[in-house]
Parts: sequence; structure tokens; C-alpha cells
Amino acid sequence: MKTDEFAIKRYPKWFPNRLAFTLQARLIEKEAALNFKKYALAEKLLPNFPALVDLDYTNAAVTPVQAQHLMAALSATEHLQNTVVVEVGCYRGATTQALRATSRKVIAVDPYIGYGGFEEDYRCFVQNTANLSNVIHERKASGKAVKTWQHPPVSFVFIDAVHDYVNTAFDIQAWSSLLVEGGMIACHDTDQQSFAGTRKAVFEASSVFSIFTHPDNLVILRKC
Repeated sequence: MKTDEFAIKRYPKWFPNRLAFTLQARLIEKEAALNFKKYALAEKLLPNFPALVDLDYTNAAVTPVQAQHLMAALSATEHLQNTVVVEVGCYRGATTQALRATSRKVIAVDPYIGYGGFEEDYRCFVQNTANLSNVIHERKASGKAVKTWQHPPVSFVFIDAVHDYVNTAFDIQAWSSLLVEGGMIACHDTDQQSFAGTRKAVFEASSVFSIFTHPDNLVILRKC
């Protein structure tokens, strides 16, 4: 099992295990940056897009094209009954609003303790999702949410949390343990040099999953 960085950070910075983990994580990021082109995945666009998603793109991390591909994947997993949708890293809830377009429950996972989600973002998230009856917020780090999971199995996961190798690789592995066959994992920010570790983690995962689609900066994998 990959190491959960949030669990490691419970220890003091001088703790030997944390020091070793931090050093290893930094070395992996440097290696990923040096081999950025090596970890590229071929673009794979869907032939037919759903209608443009109506959401506040100024508060969303995704682009309109990425949102269309997310909605296509969401629709393609709709037949997987008695399952839920998961969003890991919710920011201000704009993408959460789009993901609610399903008959399934949407479990929004974000601790709002920094790393892209602060108290102000949490207040915006609460405001933007207050009237979404099928959205449940788990204010927990990703690893803790998986360990304490009390919801049905998962059919679709959108990972848009900490963008480095150790966190992305951990999230993919952790959430795939709850993912049903035919379910999908979508990973954001996969084609930016500044997030080379994320690209490496997704590249490695592509050897286990099949690629459903890959528009720029978003890879959606299917569990076979």
C-alpha cells in the first residue's frame, strides 16, 4: 500500500520516518520532472461531447472541455447500481455542482486544512452545495475517508487534490480499493510540468487500468 502523506504528517518534522518520507518524495518529484516526456500518455478525445456544463468556471479548476469529458464519464458509469460518486479535493464546490448530475450520491471529500482548500474556500463550498440533496461532505483527508468508509461501493472518482506523486499515487490506490469493476477514476492536472509527479502516478496507473479518455490535463481511467 502506498504511504499516506497526511498520516505521516502527524509526526514531528524531525521524526526519522517523516524525514525519510519527505526526502524520498522530493527525489521522486525530481525524477518525474526529468522524465516528464517519458510519462506522457497519448491524447484520447471522445467522439461525442455532452452539452457544455453550466457552472462557475472562475471558481472551478476544470476547463469547459474537461468538464464535458467528466460528464461523459459520469454518464458512462450511471448504470453501475448501488454505488456512489466521489470527489477528492472539492475547493469551492463548483465541480461538485456539476457532479451532482447523477442519480447516485456524491461524496465530497476534503478536510479544508490547506493544500488548496482553506476556511474561505470551505465557506464557499458550503454555500454552493447547500441545496444539493444528493451531496454528502466528508471533512476528512483522503486516506482517513477511505479507512472510515461507511457508504456503498464507488463507481466514479474525481481526484483533484494534492498534485504530487506520493499523494496522487496514494489516492489512486486507496480509492481503487473501493471502486467496482467498470468504475472510473479521473485525475486532474496530468499534463503540467509543475505537476510532474501527478503525471508519473497516472502513467503508472494506466498499466493497470484502461484509458477511457484523455483530453489535455485530464486522464480518466476505467477499472477492467
